[in-house]
Amino acid sequence: MEEDNNPIQESGVRNESNNYTQASQQNMAQKRINSCALVSFIFSLVGLVVAGLPCGIVATITGIIGIAKFKPDIEKCKWMAITGLIVGILDIVIIIAAIVLQVAGNANGILR
Repeated sequence: MEEDNNPIQESGVRNESNNYTQASQQNMAQKRINSCALVSFIFSLVGLVVAGLPCGIVATITGIIGIAKFKPDIEKCKWMAITGLIVGILDIVIIIAAIVLQVAGNANGILR
């Protein structure tokens, strides 16, 4: 039986929680990042700054794919797909609202 050098622990008792923590840390290190989730996250952030509509569309599509094809046993970072999807939709909504307001403003100027 393995002995742990923890002075607080009783002698002869194995530290199961420590072994579980080490195993879960090793498992997380072996998981790979969901590529669609990463693409969605990056495009959503770029869409906020540079090109809202095209980047928002790409972020939304890849976010949906990233969530749909996510495999929790071999992949990590599902939060990136969710965040990319939400921010991508916001990119699209903000650009469409700006276009509608611009058109409404131009139409108001024409009517006067």
